[in-house]
Amino acid sequence: MNKKFDFTRLDCEERFGIASAGMTAAGKFASFIPGVILTAVFYGILSLLRLIWSNTVFIEMFFPGGAGNRTLIPALTVFCAMWCFSMIVMKRSKIRVQQKLFKALMALPTVAERVEFVGQNVVDKNEFAAAKILMQSQAMEAKNLADSEKTLLIDSFIGDLEKASDSSFINISAFIWAIPVLGFIGTVLGLAKAVGNFGELASANGGSGFQAVLPQVTGGLATAFETTLTALSLALILQLLSSFIRHAEELFLQQLKLLLNDTSENSDPDCETAGS
Repeated sequence: MNKKFDFTRLDCEERFGIASAGMTAAGKFASFIPGVILTAVFYGILSLLRLIWSNTVFIEMFFPGGAGNRTLIPALTVFCAMWCFSMIVMKRSKIRVQQKLFKALMALPTVAERVEFVGQNVVDKNEFAAAKILMQSQAMEAKNLADSEKTLLIDSFIGDLEKASDSSFINISAFIWAIPVLGFIGTVLGLAKAVGNFGELASANGGSGFQAVLPQVTGGLATAFETTLTALSLALILQLLSSFIRHAEELFLQQLKLLLNDTSENSDPDCETAGS
């Protein structure tokens, strides 16, 4: 008799009393709070570095206001990046939990033992891909389907899992798309401000000519482009991390096919009795 343990409790959302977004999906609300905390930590570290290296461009560019009269866009960009990063970390944690159940099932030699293990250790079977595959396979065996029909059902079921996997990346992809857009918006606002102040700067210098106000205008343009630099850098990092996680999930879906095929080939008529 296997020791009972609810795998659902390993889910990072369930551990904090938040309903799981489903299998490997990371909920927007559950990741919002870690995003706020990470943003606070990020600016806390930058504030300390700011005391050590004052007036450093690569530090000041993240702070609104200041000598460059920066907008709130850099701070908003950092927050969105941290929110997205929280989703990626949570998603990675969920994939590991899914893999843990998969490995536990593959370690059992018979289908009957796997069904019994799932019945004892997984409360919500719809939250785990491996458990859903096991139940799907048992349903196919109960109907005594032909091999061709089983193949079609297996392909359809795997296709549904792949669609669910793609859907779980929608929020992450949306943030990765939105972050550069925020950067461009900040740059446009900065450009508009720099160009709009051109006449005022010329008047303030007694109409002394274009060369007298050019350094101040170009300084404003440099500040405007810093916003895009920040956004593009953060988006690049998040895109790379998202690609790694997507690849890990694709490999996991390939592994699930092994479980589904193995269960179908080695199923026996006593499985349903053992699972009940």
